[in-house]
Amino acid sequence: MVTVEQQFPTPVTNATEVASIAVAIARAGWFALDLEFMTEGRYVADLSLVQVGWGDHESPTVAAIDPLEVDARPVIELVARDDVEVVLHSAQADLALIGAAFGVRATRVFDTQIAAAFLGLGEQIGYGALVERMAGVRLDKGAQYTEWSRRPLSDDQLRYALDDVRYLPAVWLQLRQQLESRGRTAWVQEECDLLADAWAERTPPDEMYRRVRGWNGLKRRSLGALRAVAAWREQEALRTNRPPSWIMNDRSLLELARRPPREAADLGAVRGLGEGTVQRYGAAILEVVERGVNDPPEDEATPPRLPNLGQAWPAILSGIVQARCCEAEIAARFVATRHEMDEMIAWWLTGDRAQEPQLPLLRGWRRELAGRDLLDWLRGETTVAVDMHTEAGVRIQR
Repeated sequence: MVTVEQQFPTPVTNATEVASIAVAIARAGWFALDLEFMTEGRYVADLSLVQVGWGDHESPTVAAIDPLEVDARPVIELVARDDVEVVLHSAQADLALIGAAFGVRATRVFDTQIAAAFLGLGEQIGYGALVERMAGVRLDKGAQYTEWSRRPLSDDQLRYALDDVRYLPAVWLQLRQQLESRGRTAWVQEECDLLADAWAERTPPDEMYRRVRGWNGLKRRSLGALRAVAAWREQEALRTNRPPSWIMNDRSLLELARRPPREAADLGAVRGLGEGTVQRYGAAILEVVERGVNDPPEDEATPPRLPNLGQAWPAILSGIVQARCCEAEIAARFVATRHEMDEMIAWWLTGDRAQEPQLPLLRGWRRELAGRDLLDWLRGETTVAVDMHTEAGVRIQR
C-alpha cells in the first residue's frame, strides 16, 4: 500500500502510485472523493484534479491525482464497484463528469449534503459550513475559484483540494450515526441511489427539446422541428464542447419551431440568431428543421390540468408537506414535488379514487411522513389551520 502524506507539494503523477492507491481504497471498502474541474467556456467540464481520502475516518490518508499527467481511471472505476462505498458532498456535478468522461455509473454513493438535509441541517448546506458544524474546523476557501488546469498547482490550491476529502470521512461517520439513531439511513440511501441514476448518463439528444421552456405548448409539426433542432444543437455542442446557448439560445430555438424557416432569408428574421450563426450553420439548420417538421413526435402526454375547483389546493397540500417536514427536520424537496401534488389533486377530482396513483409521495417513508396526511385532507378528514407558533406556520388537525 502506498503511503501518501497528509500534505505534499505535488500531486500524484505516477501510474504505479495511482494503481497502489486504487488497491488501498479497495481494501478499505470506502473512500471520500472530490473533483476539481474547469467549466468556463465548456459544455463538458475538463477534469483537472482527483482528490481521494481513505483509511481512518478521523485522520484519513489523502491524495491528489493529476489527471493531466496520469490516467486516474483505476481510482475512478472504484465508483462503480458494489463493494466500495464512495462519499461525496453535493455529488451531482462530480457524478455527471465521471459519467461523461469515463462512462462510469456510481453504485454505492453517500452524499453528505443529502444526509444533512434529512437531519435538519439545511436543504443544501455547503461543504465548508457542514465541516465547521460537525468537525469544528473552519476551512480556507480562498483557492476555490482558481485556475485548476494551470500547472504547477500552488501549495494553497493543493491544501484546499485535499481539505475537501480530509474532513469528509469524519463528517460522513457522524452523519451515518445520526441517521441510524433516527432510522433514516435507508431513506438517505434511496435518495443517493436516485441521484446516481439521474446523473449517470446524459439526456439523449432526441429528448433535449423537453428542456426548452414552452415545448409542450407547440403543435405537432412545430414540436417535430423543435425536437430536431434541439438534438442537432446538442450534438454540435458535444462535438465542439461549447455550451449549447453559444450555438443558439432557447428562445431562438422555440421561435424556429413556431415559424419553421424555408429558406436562408427566413433565418435572418429569427430573433437572437446572429449573422455569424446563420453563415456557419444556416444550411444545416434548414435541413434539420425540414426533417423535423416532416417527422413529428407522437402526441405528448400533457401535465395534469387542474379543474377550477382544485386550483388553490396545491398551496394547501404544500403547507401540509412543509409542516410535516419541519416537524421531522427533513428538506421538503425530498418528499414531494409540485408536479406530484398536481397529479394527486387531478386524480382525486377526475380519476378513480379506488385506485391510488403510482407516486413516490404515496409509497414507503414518504407516505408515512406526509402522503397519508394529504390523502386524509382530500377525504375531508383533516383541516389545515394557521398557527404562528409552528415553524411552518400551519397546524394539521382532525
